[in-house]
Amino acid sequence: MSWLPDGSALLTERDSFTVHTLTQDGTKKEVGKVPNVVTTGGEGGLLSIAVSPSWQTDHHVYVMHSAKEGNRIARMTFDGGELGDYKVVVDGIKKNRYHNGGRIKFGPDGYLYATTGDAQDEDLAQDTSSLNGKILRMTPDGKPAPGNPFGNLVHSYGHRNPQGITWDAQGRLWDGGLGARTYDELNLIEPGKNYGWPTCEASVPRTG
Repeated sequence: MSWLPDGSALLTERDSFTVHTLTQDGTKKEVGKVPNVVTTGGEGGLLSIAVSPSWQTDHHVYVMHSAKEGNRIARMTFDGGELGDYKVVVDGIKKNRYHNGGRIKFGPDGYLYATTGDAQDEDLAQDTSSLNGKILRMTPDGKPAPGNPFGNLVHSYGHRNPQGITWDAQGRLWDGGLGARTYDELNLIEPGKNYGWPTCEASVPRTG
């Protein structure tokens, strides 16, 4: 979900590809369906939504979803009543049945952050030219944000299947990631840092 200025929320449904508003009194209303979404029969589909920090003037909302050729981030408009328009701002993110990541959220710096899974191809997580197994940081137009450590969209790498992201009171970025066997992860994210997958899981090196 993502919050609107009036305190209501926009909610996405993974497999129906629909978006709803949920008001403070508990009223839920469908406001549209995101086009070009496909399911993967697992962890794909309509993955998340983020309201623009300047929504009151630009009416932009962003969605991350699985499409025919892979995962993508798109920008739509929401005027308070229904979804409209549709423009892809980032594509080329590989998809699989599982390990799609898929959470997007605007940071306190005004840039859009996105989590991407390794698409069940472990080597992608260590490839800083790949968009998979990463946390991405971008402008509202989908371009690399200024100061990104590798000159592309990549903010951090070495992730298996990162999920929710948030910032603490000190402005530090955290993510929760799904581990392979025993350990899930809660990571303090720093620009350019390698979070170890597939060589290690959590703080414990993998064996066998």
